[in-house]
Amino acid sequence: MKYLTLKFPGRFEDAFLYMGRLVIITENHSIRIYDMEDIVNQLQEDRAFLDLPTLLFFRNDLTEDPKFTQRLRNKSRKNDLINAFNNFKSASVYIDDKFGEPTEWNIDISDDILLDLNIYNGRIYIGTSAGLYHLDLDWESEEITQIGTIQKRLDTKCVYTTAKCGTVNASCASDGCFSFVDDFNLGGDEFHREMQISESSLRTSWLDYDIVNYATAVSPSLYNSIRTAIPQEVDEAKKNLETEEYIITDFIRDQWTLNSLFENSKFNGILNLENIQFVQNSNQALFIRTYEGDLYTLSLQKESTRNPSLARYNRYTGLNHIVSSIHTIRLDKGGTIIETDENILLFARKHFIPIFDGEVISIRTFPRSKHYQRLVSVTTADEVILIAIFDDEV
Repeated sequence: MKYLTLKFPGRFEDAFLYMGRLVIITENHSIRIYDMEDIVNQLQEDRAFLDLPTLLFFRNDLTEDPKFTQRLRNKSRKNDLINAFNNFKSASVYIDDKFGEPTEWNIDISDDILLDLNIYNGRIYIGTSAGLYHLDLDWESEEITQIGTIQKRLDTKCVYTTAKCGTVNASCASDGCFSFVDDFNLGGDEFHREMQISESSLRTSWLDYDIVNYATAVSPSLYNSIRTAIPQEVDEAKKNLETEEYIITDFIRDQWTLNSLFENSKFNGILNLENIQFVQNSNQALFIRTYEGDLYTLSLQKESTRNPSLARYNRYTGLNHIVSSIHTIRLDKGGTIIETDENILLFARKHFIPIFDGEVISIRTFPRSKHYQRLVSVTTADEVILIAIFDDEV
């Protein structure tokens, strides 16, 4: 398992990869947009890099193509790739003025602290210390342009957002979790509305089509979704940029908790719930870090009308730092990005691999993206770093 970095120097708040662009919020509350295709094309003018800039930082879905697997299985061609990898790594590439001027404009947000950035269905969502905002952009123009003015959606601190199936969820700490159901009118005015689904929320995550809300770092609660198919005419009108099949129309609170998951299962009695330091879920799994430094990965199975049940679990030792966040990436053998109080780790092939040391402002992964499934965006006080994961084992 290898990784390469691409660095964007500057004083930034957050960054997000979307539709071939790197979107950055600067410390001056401006939006700066880099065209990733232009950047990788310039990088590939150096033949020593071969096509790695494109494969790792622009179209890393191509590394799943059988043609790429064949390259890795051919000893000579694999050596060429490894040499290109080493050449890129030793070059320590920074994206500066020689790559051209990015597009940039100011946004009308006077709030002191920006806490979250998300882009979904072409719309930018920005959580701040005093609210949630959204801004629509024209992604089809050569230089991305703003459509209309920025809109304030909530008047309370927004610390975290998630989005799927037309619905955007905003975690507002002690003020609760708010869901903007069918925020794009994909199903018509019948479903479009705002609803509060929880009285407290640090973050939410998706479990397939359902929401898991975390009132604390260790207390997931499940909200089952009700959904309907997106009308064909919506897709034809290009209103569904994410090409999703369903829109969520409502949520139902259930009594699913860690206790209920572990009761009457093979996991019962193995783990003391009071010893859990951090919990996070993905679409089909649960990750638990204990104060002893163990990482448990629990595979979940769920039928549409039932709560999740435990299919199997694995325990891994050696996670010796306090966990701040967990993010998934798409690797053939599975991959997880773990933020600790000291570094960032890639957990893959049963190993914890350090990929960054130091303090960070934000970490983003893009497991639902078509092109960026193995990329990690890290924002620090001095730069944005794109970390591309490269699995050279077949």
